[in-house]
Amino acid sequence: MEMQQLSRTLTALADQMADQGDDEQLLGAPQLLQAQSLCLKLMARLSRQAEQLADPRAAVAYAQFAEGFSRQATRSNIIAASLVETTAAHALNLQEFDDLCAGRTDFSAEPRFAAGRTVYQDAANLLANLLDLNYFEASRRVDDAHLVHARRELTGAACAPRFTLLAEHFATASDPLAASSNASSPWSPPDLHHLRDPREVLKTARALDKFEPEDTTFDGIPTSATATAPDGALLEEHASALLAEFPMRTRQKHLATLIKEYKDAHAQTRTPPLGLFRGRVVNGVHEFIVRVCALDAELWISLIAQADNKRTQAGAAARQASEQPRPEQPEQSERSEQSDQPEQSERSGNSGPLEEATSHEESPEQGTPIDEQPAGELPGELPGEPPGEPPSEGPDELWHSDDPLPEWARGEDSLSSDADPPDRTAPGAAAPAMPGSCTVPERRLNALNAVLRNIDPENSTKRITPEIVVHASYEDLNDLASLHGITAHGVKLSAPELRTMLCEAKVLSPIYNADGVIMDIGRDARLFPRWMKLAARDRDGGCLVPGCTVEPALLEFHHFKPWSKGGHTRLQDCCPLCSTHHVMVHSGYLRLVKIKGLPYVILPRHQDPEKQPRRNSYFART
Repeated sequence: MEMQQLSRTLTALADQMADQGDDEQLLGAPQLLQAQSLCLKLMARLSRQAEQLADPRAAVAYAQFAEGFSRQATRSNIIAASLVETTAAHALNLQEFDDLCAGRTDFSAEPRFAAGRTVYQDAANLLANLLDLNYFEASRRVDDAHLVHARRELTGAACAPRFTLLAEHFATASDPLAASSNASSPWSPPDLHHLRDPREVLKTARALDKFEPEDTTFDGIPTSATATAPDGALLEEHASALLAEFPMRTRQKHLATLIKEYKDAHAQTRTPPLGLFRGRVVNGVHEFIVRVCALDAELWISLIAQADNKRTQAGAAARQASEQPRPEQPEQSERSEQSDQPEQSERSGNSGPLEEATSHEESPEQGTPIDEQPAGELPGELPGEPPGEPPSEGPDELWHSDDPLPEWARGEDSLSSDADPPDRTAPGAAAPAMPGSCTVPERRLNALNAVLRNIDPENSTKRITPEIVVHASYEDLNDLASLHGITAHGVKLSAPELRTMLCEAKVLSPIYNADGVIMDIGRDARLFPRWMKLAARDRDGGCLVPGCTVEPALLEFHHFKPWSKGGHTRLQDCCPLCSTHHVMVHSGYLRLVKIKGLPYVILPRHQDPEKQPRRNSYFART
């Protein structure tokens, strides 16, 4: 058969099935199975032919078709598992299974079921044995079908799935070519950017199912989705709306945020203790575990982001220091050499990689309190130092000393009201007030945060100054009882944390119009000044290109109209972009446009066939 004749035959069959509708059976079981057998053989031959492709354009198109086939296969596996369960296929007698595998089944006759004990216990057991699957994989397919395709009633008949809205997304993946960007072409590939991925729908359904009570539909008690979001709407409704978002990275981040917020709001687990904990010593490498609150987390994230920025002096210095060869490590002490003992990392609950802090913290290697004096060392000496020598000076005292935190690292509120405030030996913003008594890990953590907040101006080394940018609404600032905010890195701050920060913060007050355009801003005033960069970053959140996840601290700022062509250095022309997308804009791959004063990005047609102006919602604060 010539290729044109084959193409006309397959096209006619596809059109006939489309005209017939999904509710009417066009092919009988023998014809349907024969067509699937031919398609499987054809797919195997086509794959062998595709391996010989030398044209890169054909390779890209083949990759698109392969992904379309994969998505369709995922959906077909779930539907097949559902059919095996709802038709009670596991109860067929042994002869029916033998005839089926030999290809001699007479579909015109009624199926024969086992009179007594069945060959297979249930649908999952049948799928595992017949398809050569792991039982848990087979069982998961059946469970997934209950969520997004069909469940089984007490009578054994099929009924609606648990998540009806997600089932609609799952069903839209049935025709990959329906989303083709050019249906007139005989080989137009599917538009995978706007086609629901059944694997993503299934992953979302599994996550939501963990928040639901046990499904009792098969026991005669119908159940449906009950988990609700803070606004009173079903969690499924929010997830269904998010699944329609574009692009994938933004969609997955918002889905993960939705699920995490529900977990946090309904968590029954105990909050792990804050502090700095000493971990294992492996081949001379010391491990520390840090647990911090939201405000201090933003401090650490800012520090990391700036250290990763090689365009700054501090980032370059940190990078250069990390690239220098390390000195050869001396032999470990007897205490740190005992690394062959069983690790204490297999724990349940929220203890993490290290045991929770108690009044006597246990060493992972020795099982003895790590803050007690090791044998053979005099009081006041640090571990590992020769007896009789004075303890080392410098930052190590902050890590190992059991003395109270120095006064310059304490907040104003921790001082007694009748005491004179001491002279501070290190300038900078003071740390928040700390309780009078705290655990050893908490004291170490406070000391480390004091180091981050108090920079010695006499030190010539270029250091990183962590920067915390918090977005809060004007209404919240007027009503401190309901105050809440979110940082530039997406860390949510509670009302007490944000109120503490506002006591010593520098407030930058951008004024937005109804379209989200900054009209005015309080400022410090051919390159964008710092206040303008902060304002543009506050307006756009991050890189303008949809789905880009580059840290806000690593952004570059592009003139909407190039400076060399008469562009202006002003806020409305400041476009934050990551270095990769900045180059793509200058290369002409991406185009910037303005709509109501805001910059938008138009993606290439192969990424967005509609070529709609879009903005990046990955860093959206709402």
